[in-house]
Amino acid sequence: MKQKYLLAYNLLLAIGWSLFFGREIFGGFQMDATSLLLLNICQGAAALEILHAALKWVSSPVFTTFIQVFSRIFVLVWINLLPPDALIKIYGMNGVMLVTVAWSITEIIRYSLYFFTLLQKEIRWLTYLRYTLFIVLYPLGVTGEWLILLSILKMNGWAFTPMNIFIGILLLTYLPFFPQLYLYMWRQRKKKL
Repeated sequence: MKQKYLLAYNLLLAIGWSLFFGREIFGGFQMDATSLLLLNICQGAAALEILHAALKWVSSPVFTTFIQVFSRIFVLVWINLLPPDALIKIYGMNGVMLVTVAWSITEIIRYSLYFFTLLQKEIRWLTYLRYTLFIVLYPLGVTGEWLILLSILKMNGWAFTPMNIFIGILLLTYLPFFPQLYLYMWRQRKKKL
């Protein structure tokens, strides 16, 4: 039963992320209501991964999984709340565009790989992509998350309010956690490739 559940979970999320990313690419990264709903469903479902890790259904560490899921869900809340004109842009791209690309590619590959792994089918090129593309996608996603959080500060007027202080502290937490999570992926790459 657990196997069937995990197969369905990974397949549905690979499809969900593919639909979301396709809509965004063909829609010019405009994040309409349907795309936002798909993003909320796909990213929200990732909260189940904390449970999967805690129950030892997967080999992922609980703390690492929690940090990754928490940071993304916090950012997702703000993707829902921030008006498009509040988003800070770098070279014409805002944080939502960056996380859309980074999260989507990462998750399509990751969930697809997990699906085939559960079927005991090794897809070498998928494994290679999973443990190589993170080198670029992880920093890209973190940059997007930072831009979204900085957009909150911009929207609030850069004042010393409780919300801005909280956002500032959250931004600072990326400093110790990003290297830890990034190095974890490098160790996984060495082990898998």
